[in-house]
Amino acid sequence: MIDVFKFVGDLLGDPQETLKDTLLGSALATDDGPARLFSPVVPKPPGATPAEELPLMYYMPGIDGSGLAAYRQFPRLTRAFDLRCLIIPRTDRSSFEELVDTVAAMIKTELEWSDGGRPVYLLGESFGGILCLALAQKLGDYVDRVVLVNPASSFTNTPWPALGPLLTQLPADVYKLLPFALAPIMSNPISMALNDVDSRAPLPQQASDLLYGLIDLAPQLGALRLVLPPETLAWRLTLLQQGSAWLTPRLKDIQQRVLVLAGDQDLLIPSREEAVRLGKALPRARSRILPNRSHALLQEAGVDLVQLLEAEGFYITERRMSNGRPSTKASDGGAASFGKTVPIQLPTSRELQLDSEGLVSTIKRLTSPVYYSTTADGQIVRGLSGVPVHQRPVLLVGNHQFFAGDMYPMINQFVDELGVLPRGLAHPVVFAGPEALTAAGRSSGMREDGSSSSSKDEKDEGAGAAQFSSLLSTYGAVPVNGKNMHKLLANGEIVLLYPGGAREAFKRKGETYKIVWPGKAEFVRMAAKFGATIVPFAAIGCDEAVTHHLSAEELEQLQKLLPPLPFRLPWQQREEDAERLRRIPAARVGVNATMEDLEAFGKPGFFTPNLPQRTYFIFRKPIPTSPELAADRAACQALYADIKQEVEDGLGYLLRSREADPYKELLPRLIYEASWGGKRQAPSFEP
Repeated sequence: MIDVFKFVGDLLGDPQETLKDTLLGSALATDDGPARLFSPVVPKPPGATPAEELPLMYYMPGIDGSGLAAYRQFPRLTRAFDLRCLIIPRTDRSSFEELVDTVAAMIKTELEWSDGGRPVYLLGESFGGILCLALAQKLGDYVDRVVLVNPASSFTNTPWPALGPLLTQLPADVYKLLPFALAPIMSNPISMALNDVDSRAPLPQQASDLLYGLIDLAPQLGALRLVLPPETLAWRLTLLQQGSAWLTPRLKDIQQRVLVLAGDQDLLIPSREEAVRLGKALPRARSRILPNRSHALLQEAGVDLVQLLEAEGFYITERRMSNGRPSTKASDGGAASFGKTVPIQLPTSRELQLDSEGLVSTIKRLTSPVYYSTTADGQIVRGLSGVPVHQRPVLLVGNHQFFAGDMYPMINQFVDELGVLPRGLAHPVVFAGPEALTAAGRSSGMREDGSSSSSKDEKDEGAGAAQFSSLLSTYGAVPVNGKNMHKLLANGEIVLLYPGGAREAFKRKGETYKIVWPGKAEFVRMAAKFGATIVPFAAIGCDEAVTHHLSAEELEQLQKLLPPLPFRLPWQQREEDAERLRRIPAARVGVNATMEDLEAFGKPGFFTPNLPQRTYFIFRKPIPTSPELAADRAACQALYADIKQEVEDGLGYLLRSREADPYKELLPRLIYEASWGGKRQAPSFEP
């Protein structure tokens, strides 16, 4: 009779010898002490970029604590990253929070001693995904980007909290068989064995290589006995529960850009569903589902993590900062400071494209925005080349159109055409939480995404508001107030200001293209203190997207004539919305705080939508300022009047010039652009 356990033992071989072949043997040789980082030594081809010039990546392993699930990626990762791997000794019994503190301290110490401001990545697989998110939350701006592979953040919602402890109680000889029993659940053995197959070889040779590849998997699976004995597995299951419970209420606080990769054939945990959930719960996450991939997808043939990062526009070699200055230290990356005044990182071109899908792309498709700018010598040119974006700081000052529908494509255009990110000063309601932002949208008769109040189910409003707020802060917005504007200018940013604010954005009956600005010239004085270049601009198109039928005052009179109704009329504000809006901090304080009705939401009256109009922008001649000007209040007030007049003149120029645009109407424009497959914009008037 065959001794099954002896046969399996012979098949598995010596796990220490197996580990030597995985680049992990020396790192796993010590069982004592706390968790530690090591750099795998991988031969590089001649001429490869030195490690110290590459972005840093910290790999957080799965439940095994060893990196066995990712070692096949190390040769490719080390060509693109300066790679560090976390090893959690099998005798380590740190709690989840203790483990996070230990690893965060190691990473922070290394980064503070390193030179320059290289991008810093966290890569986490399974349990390591939970650990990465916790580290990102703790380390803040030290971490630029996070990559999650089949993250186990759904652990508490799976059968494993109940089934896992039973595995640790198996007899020793039976426990040896556990890796084989779980192999079909954890991985796709065929895909893993294909790593050893040369697809260019003759078919008989490929078949032979595949067979030997499957046989070679046995020792690799057996190595789990060394790194994950029963008592260690029991503790790691506890860490999974602790980590999942710790992470859930903190997801919204993790500000870095996150890429979630999930295998749609993961039979161990519901990775596909969890990737979708995290994509919505994290402020800046994007998920990608990999077809026919298992839980151990990093070990499978055909998976190249670096290629996946490049395809998603998620691989960067330097920090491109919004203030145009280089990052010089680890903590000034701004990757977790969206919505704050510190410099933040620009998106990659692929991220810009992906972020534009949905709201921005729909607006661009329907309005086909056209941009003009004016050079220092007064010449009007097509595009934004006349805007002196390298003469920092710069203050862009313009008119707010109805519901700010033109703002998002304009910021998108600056990033795409000039490679710069204007930092918008947004109303505090944007940062007051989904409920407040939803209330503002309902009170205005519109939604947070620009749709009409009757076109979206209420159950979707909160999620839409959160995504809208995240989009604005990702692309530079901060709460509007004098202190924030001062900090942005001091940092050398390009600042975007709409002096009319929310009052001008929520146009009322008879106010099409009316400039509604405060009377004081405070923004001129502040810009002059820093010698900023002021660029007035005008925009048209969005104010004609609706037709106002009744003003707020007319609606109030009409309502007095009506008997009490058992339902709420479309223009009536909900009491709970009014209360939420009353609690939002005012956008204006000080000298302009008394501007009539400036903070009011919900008074645009009753309106109906029109067909979308083409939008046009013109950036007027740049206006230099100096610190000497700031001391002369009369001169500042006079310049303020000139800037306002420049915007009004720009409105007149655009309204006149668009009459020469053969594609100003929606239908001809859509037909033209559709005939080019959406790859060419309809032409417009020549300046």
